[in-house]
Amino acid sequence: MGDREPLIPLKALLDQVYEEAALDLAIDYQHPPKVDLHDEDWNWVRSQLNIS
Repeated sequence: MGDREPLIPLKALLDQVYEEAALDLAIDYQHPPKVDLHDEDWNWVRSQLNIS
């Protein structure tokens, strides 16, 4: 018998990191991110977020 993979509550972990890092205060979600993406990639991002 080998070691079993640990189960990690990923959503709870990410929620805790987000809260403790105060990312809601550090990230302005009213503006698009400052990343250099090709138009095709931006179109994919928009389709995933259901925005135009």
